[in-house]
Amino acid sequence: MSSTALKEKTIKDLTIEEFKRLIQESIADDIEAWKETFEIMADKVLMRQIRNAERARIEGKKSDFIPWEKVKCNV
Repeated sequence: MSSTALKEKTIKDLTIEEFKRLIQESIADDIEAWKETFEIMADKVLMRQIRNAERARIEGKKSDFIPWEKVKCNV
């Protein structure tokens, strides 16, 4: 059974094996997300850019940012 189909069932309708699989997939997703977070946090240049961008946002420096419409065109 696909993980999407498992997620559509209620917990009481899952077999023990389906429940274990769902938990394992959820944990694997969480671990991957944490790995990505740690990779970002370990990148000193990127973290400096994020802090600078946050500071500029708080200070209202709109000229430091690219309008979404322009970004969207380049994606």
